[in-house]
Amino acid sequence: MISTHEILEKSRAAGQRLPYNEAAVLFAGAVRLAAASDSTLRGRLVRIDDAGGLHVEGFDEQAPEAEPAYLAPELLSANAPDKNDPKVQVYAAGVLGYELLTGRLAPPPGQAPGPELTGPLGDVVRRALAVDRRERIEDLRELHEAVEEIQPRPPAEGERNILSALRNRFSRPPPEKEALAKLIDKLHQLEAQVAQLGKAQARLQASQRESSETIERFEVGQTRVDRAGRRRQSVVAPAMAVAAFTAAAILAAAWAFGLLAIPARLAPPFATNAPPPPAREQTEVTPPARDAGVAEAKPAPAGSKRAAAEPTPVPAEPKPVPPEATPPPEAKPVTPATAEAGADEGSEAAAAADNPNADAGLAVGSDAGTAQLAAAPTPVSAPPPPRRQASSRAAMLHALALSQVRRGEDALEQGNADEALASFRAALENEPTIAVAFRGLGMAYAMQGHDSEAVQAYDKYLRLMPNALDAPGIRRSMLDLKARANAGAKK
Repeated sequence: MISTHEILEKSRAAGQRLPYNEAAVLFAGAVRLAAASDSTLRGRLVRIDDAGGLHVEGFDEQAPEAEPAYLAPELLSANAPDKNDPKVQVYAAGVLGYELLTGRLAPPPGQAPGPELTGPLGDVVRRALAVDRRERIEDLRELHEAVEEIQPRPPAEGERNILSALRNRFSRPPPEKEALAKLIDKLHQLEAQVAQLGKAQARLQASQRESSETIERFEVGQTRVDRAGRRRQSVVAPAMAVAAFTAAAILAAAWAFGLLAIPARLAPPFATNAPPPPAREQTEVTPPARDAGVAEAKPAPAGSKRAAAEPTPVPAEPKPVPPEATPPPEAKPVTPATAEAGADEGSEAAAAADNPNADAGLAVGSDAGTAQLAAAPTPVSAPPPPRRQASSRAAMLHALALSQVRRGEDALEQGNADEALASFRAALENEPTIAVAFRGLGMAYAMQGHDSEAVQAYDKYLRLMPNALDAPGIRRSMLDLKARANAGAKK
């Protein structure tokens, strides 16, 4: 709301004067409201609201006088009447009319107005400002009737439009001040936007810093794991291999020089060319006895290869072949069939010791078994079990996935989000349950500004590793990404 006093002050400061129509409508309205409520007028008490409505506020007689020009001359005498005296109220209304119609300050109390007041409405104001109380209009009601005859009240909407235009003209700042105010408002808006951008940048930098720290911790842990694995492989595996080769070389050398007697049950395949046991050398076999031995030979147990071999005539006194003249045999693995044959030979040798008459049959059977072992083909090693193949393939895929994850993390450090996404996706194709690949996907999506995809990748990572060391930081990053996504959606 703006008061009549403010309107008059601004018009006088601009060296202007209110148009007669606006001044007359405003004065007639103020007198009408004052007569209806029996109020004493002052310029500060007559106000116009934003919609163009006119209001007259109540007068406080006890308050200090802020506008002494509105005081009637008799108030300065010894026998001063009350400020709410009817003729005193008429004088205050005349002061308001004088200022509105002339644009000047009212004359001091006791001084009559000059020729500046003109027209019928000016004559009414001059009577209201009469120095002598007896010449003055009696009260506000009579003043209102006199003003109403000269300045009839316009329609309510017309009066409101006139007063609204008057208020807007004097309440609006000058063009240069208005432009400056608009510029200041825009600067305030820019400052608010810069502050919001600064906060968003700070959150993004904090998220990037946490991500970098997480990647560094992961790299340090992976380096330690790799070093520990290489240390175990470089110490244990070579040591076991060297020990195995050394033991095999010692056994082979001892057997080659005749220092080691290997039982028939445990004899390796390359021992088939060794000299026959002493019991076989001391046995003299004559042709009839050899034939009898062949006739009395018992069938070999089921499953023995010796049973399928035909007996061949052997010399009565076989000559042992010295170890030096025998070429180095090729190492052949001990198969279940060979072990069974050796076990059968050991059993028949024990039976021959209990029955001396069975020496011929034992000799023939042993020679036949020796010949059969010499003629047996080298067994082919069986393929590894399927379970071991599957485990080796899974280990290979896991190692390949870890390598691709490291490549993606290197791309993230270099700021190449597209290359990082390709590496992490390739890692998930090789091993769909590798959690660190989902974490890398979340970081890459966050760098590209794909907040919803980043949140989904982080959620999969937390489902696979809910107790990870960086789980709290990942959850905070998810909250920030969701808030940023919601803010972007609202904009």
